Amino acid sequence: MKSISVIGVGVWLALSTAAGYGYSVWAINNGRVIPVSGITLAISVIVVAVILISLAIPIWKYKRNLKKATAALEQNPTAKVSKPMPVDPFYAVRVLILARAGAVTASMLGGWHIGVLIKQYTSPVVVESSTGTNIAAGIASLVLLAVSFIVEWMCRLPNDPNHPGVKKDSAVPA
Repeated sequence: MKSISVIGVGVWLALSTAAGYGYSVWAINNGRVIPVSGITLAISVIVVAVILISLAIPIWKYKRNLKKATAALEQNPTAKVSKPMPVDPFYAVRVLILARAGAVTASMLGGWHIGVLIKQYTSPVVVESSTGTNIAAGIASLVLLAVSFIVEWMCRLPNDPNHPGVKKDSAVPA
């Protein structure tokens, strides 16, 4: 499976930044207020990031224990080393798909808040109470984006051909 596309995430970020800025301009021109996110959005996004990383921990532990067992067998081929209990592959794929969805969602939410914040700070009057929650939501989106990339790295197979450290000839086909 291919890695999360940084270019794709950047495109979603740019499009949602334009949408956030454009909607803020439209709202101001029509006598409405600039949209302000509630603090619950930032809290919810952080909770999603924590849940996502907690779902990936069993996969990371399996990879770590498998690497330790392989290293022990390389040092002493006659040693009795038990193979770690494998993780359900469907579980691992679901966690990977959640990480990809989290990356796209985080880039869209982060872009929206960047666009809104650009409009708020370029307005003649800046209301400090409304920028705080938008900044918090933007930072929470960046945290979710970082967690999504970390979880994608945690779900990567050790001999994945897309891994930069693996030669094309040594990769095992799926």
